[in-house]
Amino acid sequence: MVPKHLPTGNGTRALSIYLRRAVLLLVLGASTSVSGLVSPLGAQERPGAADAYRDAPARALILRAREARDREIEGIQSYEGLLRERVYVGLTAARFRRERGLFERDRIARLPRNANGDLASHWIGARQAIPIVGADTRLDELAAEGRVGEAGAELRDDLRRELPNELLHDEDLPAFAFDPAGDRLAFGDDWALHPLADTAEAHYRFSSGDTLRIHLPPDRDLVLLEIRVEPRRADFHLVAGSLWFEAEAASLVRATYRPARAFNLLLDEPEDAEDVPGFLQPIEAEISYITVEYSLHEFRFWLPRRFALEGEARMGRVVRIPLTVEWQVRDYAVNEAVSSIPTTGPLPPGWSRREARIEDENGKVSYVTVVVPETGQLLASPELSDDFGQRSPTAFTDAEVDELKGELQALLPTYRAFRPTLGWGLSQGLTRYNRVEGLSIGALAAVPVSPATTVELEARMGTGDRELNGAFRIRSGSSDRQWVGSGFRELRPMGDWTTPFSISSSFANLVTGNDRAQYYRVTGASLERSTTGTRVRLGLSGFYERHEAAVATTDFNLMGVFRDDSLRSVLAADPAEVAGARANLRWFSGIDPNGLILTGQLLGEVAGGDAEYRRAAATLSASHPLPFGLAGAVEVGGGALWGDVLLQRTYFLGGAATLRGFDDGDARGPAFWRARSELATGFAGARLALFGDAGWAGPRDAVTFDDPFVSVGVGASLLDGLFRMDLSRAVRRGSSFKVDFYLDGLF
Repeated sequence: MVPKHLPTGNGTRALSIYLRRAVLLLVLGASTSVSGLVSPLGAQERPGAADAYRDAPARALILRAREARDREIEGIQSYEGLLRERVYVGLTAARFRRERGLFERDRIARLPRNANGDLASHWIGARQAIPIVGADTRLDELAAEGRVGEAGAELRDDLRRELPNELLHDEDLPAFAFDPAGDRLAFGDDWALHPLADTAEAHYRFSSGDTLRIHLPPDRDLVLLEIRVEPRRADFHLVAGSLWFEAEAASLVRATYRPARAFNLLLDEPEDAEDVPGFLQPIEAEISYITVEYSLHEFRFWLPRRFALEGEARMGRVVRIPLTVEWQVRDYAVNEAVSSIPTTGPLPPGWSRREARIEDENGKVSYVTVVVPETGQLLASPELSDDFGQRSPTAFTDAEVDELKGELQALLPTYRAFRPTLGWGLSQGLTRYNRVEGLSIGALAAVPVSPATTVELEARMGTGDRELNGAFRIRSGSSDRQWVGSGFRELRPMGDWTTPFSISSSFANLVTGNDRAQYYRVTGASLERSTTGTRVRLGLSGFYERHEAAVATTDFNLMGVFRDDSLRSVLAADPAEVAGARANLRWFSGIDPNGLILTGQLLGEVAGGDAEYRRAAATLSASHPLPFGLAGAVEVGGGALWGDVLLQRTYFLGGAATLRGFDDGDARGPAFWRARSELATGFAGARLALFGDAGWAGPRDAVTFDDPFVSVGVGASLLDGLFRMDLSRAVRRGSSFKVDFYLDGLF
């Protein structure tokens, strides 16, 4: 028998299906059942897998655990617990100043189960939000103050109306299902081969790990034994994990695991990948960890205590969709009086109830009853957390999560066969257009040499400059903690904040000839360490670089058919060889646009060689709702360079990221300051804004606030500033109009 694979769907090729699939892959551990997994046939060992066990105790314990997996737990007639579920889905990208929240949910339920296997779900608290459009079930106070606008209040009311109905008809009951005889690993669906399956020896290796002895009063010792599970190959449908069993009964009491590698649509479903536009590929889903813990009750029964899952879906080279799922269960009552939950009889006004009949594969019939109070009681439950909207973990601490990830990383397999991937053209952002390269088409080959290490070779050439550029990279580590060693020859923009190689910028350059960035060529090598946390992204790198000037080669654009354009030259970079170190720190606080959101960035660089210099810059922004259905935001920044001045390492202001109404580099120099403010409508889903920008750049010893560059304008945005378009006009030290379309606006 071979590992089961994810179903390929009904043939629909819409991109939304693949994005939904990528997110769903992350919540596999949150499914309600493991019935689709390969079931063990007993305590038999698969022939021909003599190397499956690295030691005899591991073999003995796994065989006993297989028997225990389907063994009925004696003595439990009924039990009840209070379960809390939290789910968060976000959206971010490598250069975004902050993460947007796509969905957040906090739910509390009391779940009793009787001797017949009947389960009840009594929801006592629920709260949910769609932060990216400002929709939240909690917005009474803000709405009363007129701070969310009419549209936000309408969305709040819609969410509230739907809340009881969603709870009543939610088929995805918690994965634990509160069945003590059920499987203790919340794998979900049939995406992976179970380590305790009868075929597992052909796909996994098992070894004994640590031993934990716990003394329980008055005179009992509890012994827990660890089994480490190593997949034989890097396959998404296998897992690496650490399983802990209670020594006496071989009951699984703790498990931490993850897929042997990330799901990749191109590798795992190549036929479906052909129908996804190249600039959106690769589409991947990576689970960092899944963990489930059980607690001992009455010195006899192991019942679920907490569960957590963390991962992310990725689209293209930059877009990330992080997801976390957490459950906690407390206040158990085992074999006590019958629950007071109203599973029969009349209900209070506004309450609702639904009953479903379930028949298992053996013909046993049980019933699930769902009881939902009226909306006001759900929203006012004191069990709901106070940190809703803060993207804060509750089931596990950050230190525990880091430890889990470290344990699993060591169990991942090495590759026995190379499975290279090749991207070119629109794939992975490898096509761009600018006035130096013209149309530049690249190709990227990626060869994984282990689950944590990939070798990349990238090459590109433009129709304008006809210069061969490329890079050789070695990536090692996970997506959130990675080392990258590179050798490269590339075209690079002079500004720290401009993004002329993005799809949107390239499209604008081709259509309107709107390329105003400044460029230079760099040949060199670097070693970078990047760390991505919940709210913080840190990049540290050491580098050697040779800088050369770049020359504009084309003024072609589609609008040029209707007008006479002239070729805009590129500023000549100062030739130099330098070596040094750089640091880039980004952080944010808050995901709820109906509350305070803070973002910040710190840049630092030191270098020596033909030029010796030090440079540092900082940016801070804040946004918050205002009365009368409005919202306000401010952003300030400043920086300086000390030492020898290279043109390409000075600061460039101008463009959507820094100083709207001006071209990139209209203001430039070894020192700068800038500020912007915005007043917008309060509904985050779609805003209109008035804004003003001001800034200055020049010599460090001549900083002035008397004669800044100033612009004003109007803007429109969608989805909490994810998509933004501005019409701006320079009103001081300029008089031109500019139109900018970009991602990741303040609003």
